[in-house]
Amino acid sequence: MPSLLSLYLDLVRFTAAVAVLLSHLSSPPFTEGIIFRGAGSVGTLAVTVFFVLSGHVISYVTSHRDRTAIGYAAARISRLYSVVMVALLLTFLLDSLGMLLNPDFYSHRKMLADPPSVQGYAASFLLVNEFQSFGFNGICPGTNAPWWTLSFEAAYYLIAGLFIFLKPRISVPLCLLALIACGRTICALFPLWMMGFLLYRVPSERLPAWPRRVWASLFAVSAVLTVVSPMIAWYLPSDNYGHRFPYSKFLIDRNLVADYLPGALFCLNLVTARKMFEGVAFEPPGAMIIRWFGSLTFPLYLSHYPAMCLLAAVSPCGRDSWAHLLFLTGGILLLVVALTPVCERLKTSLRSGIMNLAAHRKTACG
Repeated sequence: MPSLLSLYLDLVRFTAAVAVLLSHLSSPPFTEGIIFRGAGSVGTLAVTVFFVLSGHVISYVTSHRDRTAIGYAAARISRLYSVVMVALLLTFLLDSLGMLLNPDFYSHRKMLADPPSVQGYAASFLLVNEFQSFGFNGICPGTNAPWWTLSFEAAYYLIAGLFIFLKPRISVPLCLLALIACGRTICALFPLWMMGFLLYRVPSERLPAWPRRVWASLFAVSAVLTVVSPMIAWYLPSDNYGHRFPYSKFLIDRNLVADYLPGALFCLNLVTARKMFEGVAFEPPGAMIIRWFGSLTFPLYLSHYPAMCLLAAVSPCGRDSWAHLLFLTGGILLLVVALTPVCERLKTSLRSGIMNLAAHRKTACG
């Protein structure tokens, strides 16, 4: 992937993670009237962007780097579990400490909709907590509400791997069985992921040969439209025409219009970004900083909620003060910066271990 486009995707990824953080910080009991309450819709937009980006990146890596089944499996498993294992342990520790220090605060539904359970942690570790065929009803590990997206990601990784690396007579039935196990909500958002995946497969030569300034103008327009799309979606149907698509521990009904409108606009933005950066080889000043911010994305996304709960429970400041907001955001970011190198080293170790194990078994069988 061209360096400028890669940097842009890192920047979008980190910005989306920050948007999710702000959407969660914006409501009581975490803060009171400091952040614009409409930030919640920005969080929904960010998750949609994550799904499209995920499909786009998987399409890239299976075209260039992870071109074997074992390479793909090792990359996806190490990518997920390098953060999953750390985040699960962190959630348990922070929740235990928070319930000890301020049990009344943790009785609020936004902290623990259900008591922590072995089943919640086990299902979350296996990344099947949102598989509706199992009847978990939005189970998650402790307070970690954003964990719901991992079931979606894991399902999409699995289906893509089956389809790419197995023969159709085997992959098609297995993919159908996987989708049935996932349930209607994961299935309903799968086309978003596929939009990003298929978009990368469109050859650049098939796109119009317009001047770079035209693509740059379209890039700017599509970026603005993507950002304001949640406000546009307010004027569109929001009841899914009577069908429910519940997700997360709160069993919220997913508004598909509010997903697919920004999803389509962000796909347009990706096309324009690709054409705008095409043939540009240099790296701008600050490229290393942008990549570093990009590396924080996954740990930030999976650790911010339990950290936010604990910090809000012990904050010495009023919830309507900027000092309180700084206490929360500063604590979360310091934690994420400390965790990211641990997750990166664990990812490298997991991938190497899986590849070495596969090579050893191949040698033993050969």
